[in-house]
Amino acid sequence: MITLHRARSFLKLPLALAIGMTSFAAQQASAHGYIESPKGRAFMCSSAGGNQNANCGSVAYEPQSVEYFGSPGGGREHFPSNAQACTGDFRVCGPADGTIAAGGMTGFAKLNEQSSSRWTKNTIKPGLQTFTWKYTAVHATRYWQFYITKKDWNPNQPLTRESFEMTPLLDEKWDGSMPAKAGGTTQHQVKIPADRSGYHVLLATWKVHDNSNTFYSVVDLNIDNANAPASQWNDIGAVQPEPLKVGDKVMTRVFTHTEQQTKQVQLNIDSPALANENVWPFELAKKVNAAKLGYQMGLLDDKDQVVPNRGKNSIFVNKGSDISSVIIAKELASQPSELKVTGVQPEYTANNGQVDLHFNAIVKASDPKDEYTTYAKVFDSAGKTLAYEHAPVGSLTPHFSITLKDAKAGQYDLVVVSSSKKGELLQQSARFTVKVEENVGGGETPGNGGEPPVEGGKYDHVFPQGLSTYKAGTLVLQPKDGKTYKCKPFPYSGYCVQWKAGATQYEPGTGSHWGMAWDRQ
Repeated sequence: MITLHRARSFLKLPLALAIGMTSFAAQQASAHGYIESPKGRAFMCSSAGGNQNANCGSVAYEPQSVEYFGSPGGGREHFPSNAQACTGDFRVCGPADGTIAAGGMTGFAKLNEQSSSRWTKNTIKPGLQTFTWKYTAVHATRYWQFYITKKDWNPNQPLTRESFEMTPLLDEKWDGSMPAKAGGTTQHQVKIPADRSGYHVLLATWKVHDNSNTFYSVVDLNIDNANAPASQWNDIGAVQPEPLKVGDKVMTRVFTHTEQQTKQVQLNIDSPALANENVWPFELAKKVNAAKLGYQMGLLDDKDQVVPNRGKNSIFVNKGSDISSVIIAKELASQPSELKVTGVQPEYTANNGQVDLHFNAIVKASDPKDEYTTYAKVFDSAGKTLAYEHAPVGSLTPHFSITLKDAKAGQYDLVVVSSSKKGELLQQSARFTVKVEENVGGGETPGNGGEPPVEGGKYDHVFPQGLSTYKAGTLVLQPKDGKTYKCKPFPYSGYCVQWKAGATQYEPGTGSHWGMAWDRQ
């Protein structure tokens, strides 16, 4: 249907041009290929590949079609509709982790099964090996790349980018021309690392030139390396990538039986580029390796040399080294101290002239060793101080409970001030309004700004006002349902005061355990 649609549109063009474009469209739609030798996983599923892999699904009939499409849907039903164009290589885009073997194609998902015994393996030796791409149809080509799994990869977990070395074994560029004729092949000399043995997966990718599509072919290998030389290195740790900020410092701490400060290496994060989570580990590894202090950072190459890596780096020492551990310490640039006030409501209703304020002050100190003192004051609209409360010295998260008596309707200001021994001063203010009840009890609606009708007669407080004074027999109005609740006798009365914004289990009428503390009236 697609071909017919395109053919009709070509009728409007000069005949020669229409024929050329028709040929190009057919060529673009039919460009396919796979690794023929050593036999790729998909090829082994097919009859041409000897049906050496079983239960592969539909890929058994088209092993040449494992292709990551660079457009949503890719024009095929068994490709994800949310696919994103991938103009880069496997390391930066393409199939999602766990879908690599199938090129991200949902219809070929059986290829993504991964265990140490699931797939038939090709036995090869380390060193230069010839890998052959077979083309059932050809396409203008940009490059081929070959990747291999890491030494410590887990064959019983789905294939992810973390499974593979991020430096290709071969990165072979092409000039955009056709590399072979339809039905033809290309050969690629790939050096299998001398430090690999046993089961490994090789990933081969073929990037077409004039769109962002890429063909994927994984090859299951059994590397016969009985005489592989032992590595000279012991892996004793890792540098984990994470974003930093300008002004931060990252350093090594080296230990034998005690810390060896003379072996410390420090990297100052002095630019946004260096703060990148993949850049600073690479630069730190270069600096450590150049210092030659008895430990190295990076990844092992096929010559058993430690090479700095962008992102995660392992930490190595020579076998027999007295260095027992190397840890990565970070000294973060100081951030300005901060004061936050939480829990203050924009409006309160005075009950018998009384308003209960409950709120928290949270101090985020730039220097955790500094000691802060915090207090709170309440002012009326005329600037008169109505209440004052001082938090315990040194508390960074004090809770305040202030009662205003004979409160009148109007606006009030809460001012919270925190000062440190080093002289730092922080202040936050919050304005709130007080309304005064005109009718209390009698089943009528109090002047509470639209709360539901009260169904229990008189009450002592509107919950959670006056929280600290609750005791057996205390009556509270729950504004959420307009009902009154009575605090139960001892020993259950102790639950009545156990409430805060993040712990509401005993809130009357709504908490998960409210019946342990309250009786509905």
